[in-house]
Amino acid sequence: MNKKEIAFKVIRIVGSVLAFFNCIMFFAMRPCWSGISATLGYKGQANMFLYNLPIGICVLLFIIFVSDIVIKKIFNKNWIHITYLSISFVFFVAIIFIIILGAVDYMRFVWPTFFVCVGVGAALGIIYFLLFVYPDLPIKKSNYFRYSVLGICSAIAICLLVNVSINRITYKPVVYAVEDKYQIVFSTNVEATGWVEVGGENFYDTYAGTTKTHTRIHKVEVPMEKLDAAKAYTVHSQKSVYVGPFGGWLGRDVHQTVNFKPVDTSDGVQYLSFSDVHMNDRSTYKTASFVEKYDFVILAGDLISVVESFDDANFNNRVAYGITGGQIPVVYARGNHDVKGRFAEELHKFVGSNGEKFYFNFYFKDVYGIVLDIGEDHDDDWWEYYGTAHYDLYREEQIHFLEEEIAKKHYDDFKYHLAACHIPVPFVNYRHNHEQVKKDMTTLLNQMDIDMFVTGHQHQIMIFEPGLITPFTKLTYNPHYKSGTYNGYLTDFNFPTFMVSKPGFNFSDDPNLSFSRSHIGLFVDVNFNTNKETCYYLNSKGQKVDTMNMFYDKSYGTQITIDLTTKAFIEEN
Repeated sequence: MNKKEIAFKVIRIVGSVLAFFNCIMFFAMRPCWSGISATLGYKGQANMFLYNLPIGICVLLFIIFVSDIVIKKIFNKNWIHITYLSISFVFFVAIIFIIILGAVDYMRFVWPTFFVCVGVGAALGIIYFLLFVYPDLPIKKSNYFRYSVLGICSAIAICLLVNVSINRITYKPVVYAVEDKYQIVFSTNVEATGWVEVGGENFYDTYAGTTKTHTRIHKVEVPMEKLDAAKAYTVHSQKSVYVGPFGGWLGRDVHQTVNFKPVDTSDGVQYLSFSDVHMNDRSTYKTASFVEKYDFVILAGDLISVVESFDDANFNNRVAYGITGGQIPVVYARGNHDVKGRFAEELHKFVGSNGEKFYFNFYFKDVYGIVLDIGEDHDDDWWEYYGTAHYDLYREEQIHFLEEEIAKKHYDDFKYHLAACHIPVPFVNYRHNHEQVKKDMTTLLNQMDIDMFVTGHQHQIMIFEPGLITPFTKLTYNPHYKSGTYNGYLTDFNFPTFMVSKPGFNFSDDPNLSFSRSHIGLFVDVNFNTNKETCYYLNSKGQKVDTMNMFYDKSYGTQITIDLTTKAFIEEN
């Protein structure tokens, strides 16, 4: 074989590999297809061609791949090899550009499907080998080879039939606060039972009176006063080896003991909050490591971008445990990205929630808390939801929920009132999404003497100071801040509201989500003796972040102090 023949053989192989890569990569990029359509101009039913274009591209790439193999096999002409290589290279470059221009933030969800497709391709390759190559090989006559393959296949079959596996705790326990209970959540790698031991008493993960045996996620409710008193808990699990109608067999007890630190208000209250992590968990842990003491953590949504798998649903627990080690309480508020993906409907099993709903109260010593959930960030008729969004009724439930809280007034029994919601209630964007429900929520929250409202969503540090900006008037930017698209308006709120988290090291930087080396969080220190709360933003270098008001010519410096009686921001000397 001369050099020219070698070169064209390489061209033929590279072209086929590129065609295969393009086909399975674009198929795996399905989470990005709607974004591709939107980038090309699709905004609803007006242009269904653009909506279906990614499907057509995927079919085209499949046809190119198949024809690449078939036509090259039939004709074996050099110009055909070069033509197919050129076509595949153009599509390869296009896919790389799509990734760079935005899909990079979703590659975490693309790669699993990609590698599954590679596995399917490998399986088809093995079938091809057995049908067309193996019959011509001398090895087919070897009894040693035959019995080896039979033995391996038999061993695999037996392991599958008798469910051979070792139970272990994969996602370690997190303690969520919901109402007057803790919901302790952990996961195992196989279907198993789960329970929590507190002070010698067992609390089980049950369904209508029966211990759950066919689940890997375990959520156990424990009364707050019991865990606060015991200051330790042990999670247990036994593998469901065999679960029959009249008996069963459970495996060994796998367990982990964790020391617990209940909220201690003898020196006030300190808490840490993050939102919009979008898989940047390591930089989040780094930021949290610079805070020596805090009583609880608020995770205000969008820790992940799509809840597509069991592991995605557990990402909140991964972040929560990475910060707390399961030793302090966590408050969870659902984000708009947390409603996307096939496991989004199962998310209530993985985090603190009120049954299947994500609005609820929580009570610590001296602290009354309330969590709200606006759901998606656009109105229900937005094209992205293709008729599946019905959040208006869900939001209306929360209006009634707030009305009931005001009627009870049991928040008056607590020194500090804290509210959380992923999407900011006092801020209405330029599209005017949810403006009526935000007005209604604001009116009700104004009656509840809220000392701090924690929010996220915009990937920015936004500080909403009561009384600073005229309500219901179009926002204009601080002349010392870069302009942007958040020129909506503010409701008539009377409570301090802090957008708690963003990627980056400082107030104004805007790094790519997938490559950010820092994630900023908010620390709040409440002093009941002076009746003041002190707040500062912290980055992953342990530096306090210099902040300003995005919509008013005011700088806050690196620390903000608020009078809890008047809700006034105190000017530091």
